[in-house]
Amino acid sequence: MSTWVAITWENDRLLFLSASTYGKAVTFDHAAALDEPKQLDGLLAQHRLAKADTVVILNRSDVEVRPMVFPPVPEDELPALVKFQASKEFNHYEPNAPVDFFVTSKLDNVSHSSLFPSVKASDTISEGAPKHLVASTLRLNTFQQIKTFCEARNLVLRHIVLRPCAVASLWKQSADFTPTRSVLLVELDKYETSQTVVFQGEPVFMRSPKIHRPQDVSTPDFAARLLAELKRTRIAVRNEIQGSDVDEVLLFGSGMMFKSLAEQLATGLDRPVRLFDPMEGLTVKAKEADERYAALFGAIRQATRKEPIHIDFCNPKKRTEDTGKRNLFTGVAAVALLLVVCLFGYAFFSRSAVQNDLKDLTRRHNELNKTHGTLVDQKKQLDSIDAWYQDNVNWFAQLSWLSRKAPRAQDMMARDLIFNAGSGGTISFTALLRDQDLLAPMVDQFRDTEHALRTLGRGPNNDPRYTFRSELSISLSKDAVAADLSTQQPQATPE
Repeated sequence: MSTWVAITWENDRLLFLSASTYGKAVTFDHAAALDEPKQLDGLLAQHRLAKADTVVILNRSDVEVRPMVFPPVPEDELPALVKFQASKEFNHYEPNAPVDFFVTSKLDNVSHSSLFPSVKASDTISEGAPKHLVASTLRLNTFQQIKTFCEARNLVLRHIVLRPCAVASLWKQSADFTPTRSVLLVELDKYETSQTVVFQGEPVFMRSPKIHRPQDVSTPDFAARLLAELKRTRIAVRNEIQGSDVDEVLLFGSGMMFKSLAEQLATGLDRPVRLFDPMEGLTVKAKEADERYAALFGAIRQATRKEPIHIDFCNPKKRTEDTGKRNLFTGVAAVALLLVVCLFGYAFFSRSAVQNDLKDLTRRHNELNKTHGTLVDQKKQLDSIDAWYQDNVNWFAQLSWLSRKAPRAQDMMARDLIFNAGSGGTISFTALLRDQDLLAPMVDQFRDTEHALRTLGRGPNNDPRYTFRSELSISLSKDAVAADLSTQQPQATPE
């Protein structure tokens, strides 16, 4: 028997679900909606769930998702291509953050779109067709926080999955699943509505519009607001996947309240709206469980059955390891180990030779120490140059900005101009002014949203042409550095 725990944050609440497995049978034992994460500690201790395998489910709004299209390439090359393309397309890309993806289908007639590649669905799968996939990344800080959260509670983190993918998996395993129909799955959260379009069993379109869920979801006002968002989703699907539309809407829930809501939506959408009970066909002992736990049901069921997971930030897809190379490396390591053993044996029986080698190495070490100081100083100089270069500040652009903002040469002369890299960058110089009255207008010119100016000192100057001096320091913001970098990079032209 093994135990599993699923956790998701529903905005201001934490949803918890535990399950136990016996072979292929899964029983969902306990469920709870917690107002504070600290309440989870007592719940885990009460049900003895220490060291339980854990799945964390993230909402669509917690991650960044991007559709991508690649030419026909081998499957094992996709992870490297996606990682490379993510650095260009994701707004908040971090090199060390997890990036995962899944191939949606093989489609033809590709054209580009600002939201999703406009494509026409193809019923035939061709080896020469482009590869359409959905990629997602999670901020490294969020990933580390999730790991720390689980480690602090003695939970074994196995998967971090997307909520739309988990509910799509649950729907795909249900008895009512029809692979030929395009279905819009709708979950009602407290502050947002998760909408997932499943096409041929794959979640190809995801939205999470902010809609506050009332206690009674069948009220006309809530139905009207939800209907408007569902229409927007249908329009987006028709525009982005040419020749496709939502065949039916699947509303997660059961009971008269959801049935009334479904009837109102069906009238406005001109599409069938059916109810889907996420607990149907499952063994659920937890009395607190309802339609809000659909993603948790799907994630645990998928993990316990070891089914392929579309997006898993704990186990992102990697290039398949070549077993031939692995065996070669193993053989090389074995030979190296044998050589090490032989060397140790030889050293044991040839102590005098080793001592002579040690004396020779000591002499060479003393010789190297004589030049060590010089090499250290050279390395420090090279490190400071590398640090200045890696700060990526376009100093030519900043010098151009400084010349545009500065007064005329008759009124001001800059002296001791210094550019410092680090934390955005700093420009320091001494401004020699024709008279003191020019200081205030000049300071106003040098201050804007991307530059912060400090006056370090001021006073009279002995030069009759420039009678007043002021030491100034201008700090560059990150926006100014980013703007400078964008001017250096060539813009990609659409094909």
